[in-house]
Amino acid sequence: MRHRVPGHQLGRPADQRKAVLRALATELLRHDEIETTLAKAKAVRAHAERIITKGKHGQIGDYKAMHEKAKGGDKEAAKEVARVVHLRRQVSGFIYDKEVVRKVFDTIAPKYKDRQGGYTRIIKIGPRRGDNSEMAIIQLV
Repeated sequence: MRHRVPGHQLGRPADQRKAVLRALATELLRHDEIETTLAKAKAVRAHAERIITKGKHGQIGDYKAMHEKAKGGDKEAAKEVARVVHLRRQVSGFIYDKEVVRKVFDTIAPKYKDRQGGYTRIIKIGPRRGDNSEMAIIQLV
């Protein structure tokens, strides 16, 4: 029995569920808003917010200057560069498109630098005509 086990299953096996959530998160970050079912919107919200938070933590003022300092032997600069690279690789492991990964770190994350979470908004838009499934728009705030 799965009593009180957290997470949204979306009626799919794990591999299909992961693929759907990756695709939805990629498209949300690419277009800043998508229309999907309410259950999928609630499921993808957590993933998108984690990605944006990693993007915020991966912010560095002048990466090229920091990289040069690290190559010059500065241990603190080397640690900082390694941390930023690690965060980019983590995000790249979940997001399909490299352009979207670049967008997360270069444009989306700096926009939320003063915000402590809550980067997305879900707006219910009523039932879908074909199967009466509850639809929603999920967008970046």
